[in-house]
Amino acid sequence: MPSRSHRRTPLERRRRLGLATGAVLVAGAIAVPAVNAATESAVTAKASAKRLHDDFNGDGYADLAIGAPGTTVNTQARAGSVSVLYGSASGLSTSRKQVLKGPGVESPEGWRGLYGSHLESADLDGDGYADLVSVIQDYKVDLEDGYTVQVDWGGPSGLSSQPTTLMWTPLVPAATGLFTVADVDGDQHPDLVTLSNDDWQSWDPEKSNGDGTVFHGPFDREGHPAKKDYFTIAGKTQSYQSLTAGDVDGDGTADLAVRTTKADGTRGVELLLGGTGGFTRKGLLKDAQGRTVPGEDAAIGDLNKDGYGDIVVGHSSESTTGLPTKGGAVAVVYGGPQGVSTTRKPVWINQDTTGVPGAAEKGDGMGTGLSLGDTDGDGYLDVATGLPGEDLDGITDAGAVLVLRGGASGLTGTGSKAFTQNTANVPGTAEKGDRFGADTALVDADGDKRSGLVVGDPDENATDGSVWVFSTTATGITATGSVSFGPTTMGFTASKARFGAAVTG
Repeated sequence: MPSRSHRRTPLERRRRLGLATGAVLVAGAIAVPAVNAATESAVTAKASAKRLHDDFNGDGYADLAIGAPGTTVNTQARAGSVSVLYGSASGLSTSRKQVLKGPGVESPEGWRGLYGSHLESADLDGDGYADLVSVIQDYKVDLEDGYTVQVDWGGPSGLSSQPTTLMWTPLVPAATGLFTVADVDGDQHPDLVTLSNDDWQSWDPEKSNGDGTVFHGPFDREGHPAKKDYFTIAGKTQSYQSLTAGDVDGDGTADLAVRTTKADGTRGVELLLGGTGGFTRKGLLKDAQGRTVPGEDAAIGDLNKDGYGDIVVGHSSESTTGLPTKGGAVAVVYGGPQGVSTTRKPVWINQDTTGVPGAAEKGDGMGTGLSLGDTDGDGYLDVATGLPGEDLDGITDAGAVLVLRGGASGLTGTGSKAFTQNTANVPGTAEKGDRFGADTALVDADGDKRSGLVVGDPDENATDGSVWVFSTTATGITATGSVSFGPTTMGFTASKARFGAAVTG
């Protein structure tokens, strides 16, 4: 979902996603069976705590949120929307859906929009139902621009249609990627963690110094955190692009992987270990040759089942520093009790790695839209990555998705699978500029411990956007039975909606 980063905070999702087609509902309607009141009253706090972080209606099945930040609402272009498909024993269905829309209010004083550009889920208020956390960007005339982090609360009938504001910050580059939700203090309540490249003194006089804020859970229904505090990574010597959370050192508390850029343009990923006393800075991630690992995306999960989360870094841009990243690449820095493993060396995987389909070519963009999940039910997390710049038979930027397998030895190219719109049984046809694979999600909506693949493609059909859903078998993701749908299926205007810009399960 899980962080994204993504975009969302990636967690160990070992459930299979399947999609059954059904009658399309009117936008905004929820076809989700309510939980029986007697059954609900019997659910203990312990049982509720075990509910999935992406289960908005508490029925035990993972749900899927799809962002479309270009959606027009009430004549306002780019107001944005989020479509939610609810899981069940038969997987996802377009007949069990809910559509949430941005404000859609224009005024001479300002504009609010791009809802659906960044999505995460977690149970912020501790009621046992996952909540949807998102952003709205704010543009004000003669005032400081910014973005609002907001939440739609989960419940037995699904998500609330009216969001609650959690916080507001000044608008900064890549602002929508500068928050994540995870338990960074070990109290079993998810926290909202934000970063800023701006002078926060202008809006928060309580802040004396620092690069980020932790809004500690649980939150009340008015959006107030239990408390908040601040932290510093490296002051103003570098800027921040995005962050991802996951438990790297195995202590039960989430840690942060923060993508950074220094003043000289050097990029890297900072590791901060979470804990009851705040963050401990561990420095930049390095590869086996001691070189700084740069990246535009990241996900964290235990790929080899050793009890420590591993940091998967997507380096989708071309590198001129001698790194093995032609056409983009995925780096894996393995976790350990001190944060980074001292016994297992980091690895790089790109399309020139043995077992990976295709060939590394400039501009492929491997490492885009990372997600983690167990696609074949073997108990090990696998990695999905988009290659939106992949050319197919002379078709420029048609796009592709790779699924790399995890195992006892970690991530490997062996057994990798590739999917494009030209793959047999995949709906559609590869076309120039489609950029299939801009985002991915591995999630199981029918609870059989195998994660299916969701592919978001906001550039499909002249930026109307589309989403593909692939199910899975004991051998992993399969194109057989895959389906695709767009914004019209959700019941709203397709024009330039950029449906699929964010997908999180």
